[in-house]
Amino acid sequence: MTPITRMGRMAVRATCAALLFFLWPLSGRAKAVDLTQAGPSLDVLVGQSIVLEMSDDVSTVSIADPKVADAAVGSARTVVVNGKSAGVTSLVVWEEGGRHTLYRVTSSDANGSKQVLLQCKVAELNEQRLAEFGLDWIASGTSDRLEGTLSGGLFVTKVEQPRNPLPIGPTTDAFLNYQRADGSLRLLSTLRAMEQRGAARTLASPNLVALSGDSAAFLAGGEFPVPIANVTSTGVSVTIEWKEFGVRLKFVPTVLDSNRIRLYVAPEVSSPDNSRAVLLNGYIVPGITTRRVATTVEMKDGDVLVIGGVKQRDVNKITSKFPILGDIPLVSLLFKHSKTETVDRDLVIVVSPQIVRQLARTFPKNLPGEEREGGR
Repeated sequence: MTPITRMGRMAVRATCAALLFFLWPLSGRAKAVDLTQAGPSLDVLVGQSIVLEMSDDVSTVSIADPKVADAAVGSARTVVVNGKSAGVTSLVVWEEGGRHTLYRVTSSDANGSKQVLLQCKVAELNEQRLAEFGLDWIASGTSDRLEGTLSGGLFVTKVEQPRNPLPIGPTTDAFLNYQRADGSLRLLSTLRAMEQRGAARTLASPNLVALSGDSAAFLAGGEFPVPIANVTSTGVSVTIEWKEFGVRLKFVPTVLDSNRIRLYVAPEVSSPDNSRAVLLNGYIVPGITTRRVATTVEMKDGDVLVIGGVKQRDVNKITSKFPILGDIPLVSLLFKHSKTETVDRDLVIVVSPQIVRQLARTFPKNLPGEEREGGR
């Protein structure tokens, strides 16, 4: 009997391993399951459940993606499948005796294909109040001590010079005329006391359409540059970043059923504010005044949501006076003119979501306000 060398023993072992590999039953190998070729198919809507009845008692269940759907044993021979989000996953149900069944589960959102039209109007109630007060006067008198007539006056309101007859008109709010019986003294004066108010103006009025569960955004404004210093090994370089401002609107509609909509809406109004400007790397960068609101509500199709009360107040006071005399208490009322401007800005947002039943099928020939050809 010929002895087997060490190299021969190694070759025999390698040959045996190769034979074992090829002779290993195919049923013992792990198989990749193609979900598209899985057994029965189950369709479930998001937010709803279905009950799967089995022929034998159920021992356990397993679902591949619990974010799409989940499953639980309901009774001895039933399985409850719940739809959670749109997608496709697989479900395995084991019955007593070790037999299992693979299901293809499709979870779909019945409202996911619906679109929502958001009609929006962003307005600013500019409750501007302008208050003015000033007294223009002129006087003349005759005195034996002066052996003549002395006249003088002051016109701080710069409206109209008092004269005889008094210039009573749209710029005069009050007047005073005094004359002594002997004619030695005469006083003429006009009073400027005015109060004005502002009105409202529409900042933006967009109409946006978004898919249920998706978002839509709108911006009407601009951008301003902000220098950013970058320190490197070779020195300092300055790059420019652009900051947006204006009227911004973002909303996310979710259709709950044929008549209910859950709406997340976030309007924002911002503008550059030079009073809060900073000096950065030799550049003057303005600040930003921002008014922002965000809310989530549940509404019916066509309901109107009004958001208000977002106020901002600016007060400016201007005083013009006669030197020295305008600083004397009580007497200063005759030698001073003051103007106070108070601006109360109240932001009002009006939104109304509507489920889109059908979009327009024809392109408009003329936009609103656009003249037709031929002047018609």
